[in-house]
Amino acid sequence: MKKKRFFSDAFAVYGGLILLLLAGIAAFVFRQDFSGWEKRYLAEVPGNMSLSSWTLNDDLESFLSDQVPFRQQLVNLHALTQVYTGRATQLESWPVGDAVTEQPVRADPETLMKRVAGMKELAGDTPCLFLTPPTAGMMRMDDMTAARRALYEEESAIYDQLTAEEGFVPLRETFEASSEPTFYYSDHHWNSTGTELAYRAYCSAAGLEPAAREAFTYTQYGHFHGTTFSRSGLPFVREDTLICAEPKAAVTLTIREDGAEYDHLIFPEKAETYDGYEVYLNGNHGMLTISNPEADGGTLLVFRDSFASSLLPYLSANYARITAVDVRYYPGSFRDAMEEAGEADQILFLYSLDSLANDTSISRKLRR
Repeated sequence: MKKKRFFSDAFAVYGGLILLLLAGIAAFVFRQDFSGWEKRYLAEVPGNMSLSSWTLNDDLESFLSDQVPFRQQLVNLHALTQVYTGRATQLESWPVGDAVTEQPVRADPETLMKRVAGMKELAGDTPCLFLTPPTAGMMRMDDMTAARRALYEEESAIYDQLTAEEGFVPLRETFEASSEPTFYYSDHHWNSTGTELAYRAYCSAAGLEPAAREAFTYTQYGHFHGTTFSRSGLPFVREDTLICAEPKAAVTLTIREDGAEYDHLIFPEKAETYDGYEVYLNGNHGMLTISNPEADGGTLLVFRDSFASSLLPYLSANYARITAVDVRYYPGSFRDAMEEAGEADQILFLYSLDSLANDTSISRKLRR
């Protein structure tokens, strides 16, 4: 009896070790460089395999964790387990019905107000407006459990305090009154409905006549899954369609980094890449200029995050020149960008609540 038990224990131990060895070998043989599902580069093979290296264990663990066979299925299973055991808040993104949302934004109201004051001071005598969208979580609070709703109510209170400040374009009530969803199901950005509502709200605040829908060409790109979905680990989230607006007027897009010029603002080839959102304006850029000689709205300077990507094509129907600056990619400060852009008739600060609250590049480059 003891002998039989010994052999069964030995089989379990050695069998487990063999499986681990095979998994390790498979990780090296079948390794991948990039995960399109997670939209990130995977850990590389440790460059220093010396056992005397203090970093070997961490590097090797990261590599094996990224390359383990059936990793996607294991991550999916883990995420589903968290959801069905009532621990969904431990995920990076939280499921709400057939959508996923970012975690509630944690913000210090005093820091927020200081940043807004710094931006107003930067604008000086130039008229400026602020466009800060509500979050997808705020828009989906009614579909949440009471515990999760309470967390978004804290975020909501901070948002309402911020957007009550002078110069902020009201968006929340406009979004709440919409009969159509205003955010993507799989991403934290506003969708085509939200973008158009934001455009018309901005025009109203800036004293502009919004262009009619007939002034734009609309194209659609399906099978879009955003970064919020990629961080969730969940296998099933409703698929989105990117609906892109582009003015029919002859426009010119100029990218500061390389001086490249384009006669269009939407890039269909990007829709098939891992980051389909780059269909707008060919991705992220530190500074770009959009010229429209047919527009008579003067010049606009936009300090922005990624929410502006889908809005700038709309705004280009109203302004002869738009200069858009994303300080995450622009090498200089806010003031450097203002000098390089030249005199503007209007300044727009277009940032999400999370960017205003937590993007350190904003506070750092405002001080410079």
